[in-house]
Amino acid sequence: MKAVCIRQPNGDLQLETRPRPSPGPGELLIRVHACGICHGDLMVQQGAFPFVQYPIVPGHEIAGAVEEIGYGVTGFSSGDRVGLSVLFSACESCPQCQRGAENLCPAWVWTGMMVNGGYAEFVIARAPYVISLPPELEYAEAAPLMCAGITVYSGLKHSGFQKGDRVAVMALGGLGHLGILYARAMGARVAVLSSTAAKEQEAFRLGAELFINLKEGDSARALQAWDGGANVILATAPNVESVSETFPGLAADGTMVVLGVGAGRIQIDPVAMVMGRRRMLGSPAGSRRELKEAVRFAAEHGIRPRIQPFPLTRVADAFEAVHSGHLAGRAVLVND
Repeated sequence: MKAVCIRQPNGDLQLETRPRPSPGPGELLIRVHACGICHGDLMVQQGAFPFVQYPIVPGHEIAGAVEEIGYGVTGFSSGDRVGLSVLFSACESCPQCQRGAENLCPAWVWTGMMVNGGYAEFVIARAPYVISLPPELEYAEAAPLMCAGITVYSGLKHSGFQKGDRVAVMALGGLGHLGILYARAMGARVAVLSSTAAKEQEAFRLGAELFINLKEGDSARALQAWDGGANVILATAPNVESVSETFPGLAADGTMVVLGVGAGRIQIDPVAMVMGRRRMLGSPAGSRRELKEAVRFAAEHGIRPRIQPFPLTRVADAFEAVHSGHLAGRAVLVND
């Protein structure tokens, strides 16, 4: 099979020919039809995560079909349409796993970082962590939901969001555009904050009622002028300075949800935090239950990621498009 491998931090993306793997007990072999490219994949190449086990085949937004079924696996048939997220496995016995929050398990294993992922024609998966895909979603549409979709859905769910709330989405990239789509479908009023003025019209096309240019003026003050501030801010870009500066733009009892991990330290004005009873929440991807909810919600509410497909052989071009920040929506690697 063809697979893309990163052999070391800051290493090149190498297209290799490998033997097709076989599933062990409790595993599935998935034929990958589509795999989204996440900013986290760029960080894998850059060596930004200490837990990545090189050499590694990256990719954790996987949509495909069951090719082979390992011993002891029930509930799946050959040809079933399935998805696999960044959560490859967890211990299933710690307090987090027992309460259905496997994404907070201290013994998690990340797909495409600690085990080989979906930049390949086939991938091995643990059967309990594979979900069925609704027929309404094409493979390339479903792939970004495995990380970007579940990340914004889970973040909104844990933010205290209520229908009618004002949600500000910071940055309009692959994650941000899904944040708008999910928030709008949940009944939110949406604002977009971006340092790219050219994205204003895109923000309005996606359903935002307000656009704030982070390079012009005080973004927190602009949010406060939006009927008293945002009830929720989804910080989708790895820019700690923008997070720090925008935090006071929350309404009283508002929540800043940090979804993008970046270098540096977030610095919060304690007066703004205490006097407004404002909160900051980190949110990593989501649990298996939330993944199923997010995918089903997308299918039922017409949420379809804006995607740009690339063949596996053009993975370097796809990385460059994501890295440039000019890509509209989500880059997706597809296998014919």
